[in-house]
Amino acid sequence: MNKEIVFDEAVFTKADPKRTFRTADECLVAIRLIESKKEASTWIYEYEVSGEIGKIKKFIARLKKLEPTD
Repeated sequence: MNKEIVFDEAVFTKADPKRTFRTADECLVAIRLIESKKEASTWIYEYEVSGEIGKIKKFIARLKKLEPTD
């Protein structure tokens, strides 16, 4: 029997939500938008990410590449 262990992690990002959800699909993790708020002139999004720990780490690494540079 092969059981998958699922972890949840909170992630904060400035990346565009459409690209974030597309990246989550590609990394095989589930995400849920928790909160979005505007600070200064930038939107910050909080997501709850669920999946295997390796897939979550891969998602976070790819997400950092999507973030706009200030």
